[in-house]
Amino acid sequence: MSPFSSAQEITSLDIREYRVEGAKRLPRLEVEEAVYPYLGPGRSPEDVEAARVALEKVYHDKGFQTVSVVVPQQDPRRGIIRLEVVEGKVGRLRVHGARFFLPSRIKAEAPSLAEGNVPDMKQVEKEIVGLNRLGDRRVTPVLRAGVEPGTVDIDLNVEDKNPLHGSIELNNRYSANTTPLRLNGSISHGNLYQLGHTGGLSFQVAPENTDDARVFSGYYLARVSGGVSLMLQATRQDSDVSTLGGASSVGRGHTVGLQAMIDLPSRDSFYQTLSLGLDYKHFAEDIVIGKDTISSPIEYWPLSANYGATWVAEKAFTEMNLSLAFHLRGVGSGETDYGNKRYNADGNFVILRGDVAHTRDLADGSQLFGKVQYQLGNRPLVNNEQIAGGGLGTVRGYLESTALGDNGFFGTFEWRSRSLMGISDSRPGTTPNEWRFHTFADAGLVGIYDPVPGQRKRHGLASAGAGTRFKFKDHFNGSVDVAVPFIGQPDAEAGDVRITFRGWADF
Repeated sequence: MSPFSSAQEITSLDIREYRVEGAKRLPRLEVEEAVYPYLGPGRSPEDVEAARVALEKVYHDKGFQTVSVVVPQQDPRRGIIRLEVVEGKVGRLRVHGARFFLPSRIKAEAPSLAEGNVPDMKQVEKEIVGLNRLGDRRVTPVLRAGVEPGTVDIDLNVEDKNPLHGSIELNNRYSANTTPLRLNGSISHGNLYQLGHTGGLSFQVAPENTDDARVFSGYYLARVSGGVSLMLQATRQDSDVSTLGGASSVGRGHTVGLQAMIDLPSRDSFYQTLSLGLDYKHFAEDIVIGKDTISSPIEYWPLSANYGATWVAEKAFTEMNLSLAFHLRGVGSGETDYGNKRYNADGNFVILRGDVAHTRDLADGSQLFGKVQYQLGNRPLVNNEQIAGGGLGTVRGYLESTALGDNGFFGTFEWRSRSLMGISDSRPGTTPNEWRFHTFADAGLVGIYDPVPGQRKRHGLASAGAGTRFKFKDHFNGSVDVAVPFIGQPDAEAGDVRITFRGWADF
């Protein structure tokens, strides 16, 4: 039905003005620009409809999807056409399904959806992304016509899990001259004070001889705003490890760090973050030779900037990390302390670290995996800042931290069979049951600046092997890797077989 009286007699309109009522969300200039092309003589009712659609589109493009523009009943013969903007305010906002998160907090984190507001859907999308940053909570908004005319009612449907998590792990990732077993444990809570803050504690010990490894750490992560978080973390280690033949090296130290983590603009299937940090590191190490003890304590305050990116595709998953750490001379220990710790080391260093990992699903359900990681330092570094080669995370077939270097590069290539249970998928956390076999080849090289007499400038590592990994009911996990090194090292002859295992449960 036409909004114009005597519509059957109207064939031409002389439109001198569009009078828009209720346009509170747009500047007057934008309203005028939307309807201006449809002014003038010789117009028709179709031009009025086009002006209505154009103005409504401006609102929708701005994110105000609940706004509609209507042409009320009127007499157009005076040349003034009235358009009425119906804003579509939120009538009722309700939260359904929340068990571990307060509905009032969920509403507070989506202020654009507050009752009485005209929702800006672009801002709503950002707020929903913010709500879904917590791994234990998924919020989905549902809009429908409101009980009151001209309003919309919104339901926030929540799927959440208990934010208390823990894990316990036993493995044989050990370094030279220590007992084989390591016991790791952690516990965390992801919704402290109903604020979405996270706190956690973890430990690592050598159960057969706690002097071989005893490390404790904790962290607290606070969400400052929608895309910014602050994390305070601390680590304490106390171990007695014989690493110098007849000499024993006693290492005790702690690290305290503060990081600001920023969520950068992301798109569908692409996510990126930036973090800036300051650490305080203090290590006291005594070198005992016979009856003599040489003390070499050191403390310093390195700064760091870290960038991380993730790409998720239908058949592929890629992660990249890049870190720049540096320290300025004059902050912390002096040159003598650095010299006692490492020949020609001092407090003026810069370190670039990075890694890229890619997993691709093949047509038969198997996967290809590749990873490269590296470190580049500008000068001799104390051992706490060197890159470690050997072990499950770099080159299998060698003990953990077989070789240390100021610079290093490692590469891994792996073929994984299709899962013998569950669904094959490259994206982590997408299936509760998985069991695959794999073959692999690892290689790497570490090098140091200014080696002292008797010290090698470079160490090469390479190996190949096979293994298996499984996940059962999303809580029980294990892996076994059988590797053969190709290049001999002090604790690994070429051709030796080394088996590394991990078994852990989490909740």
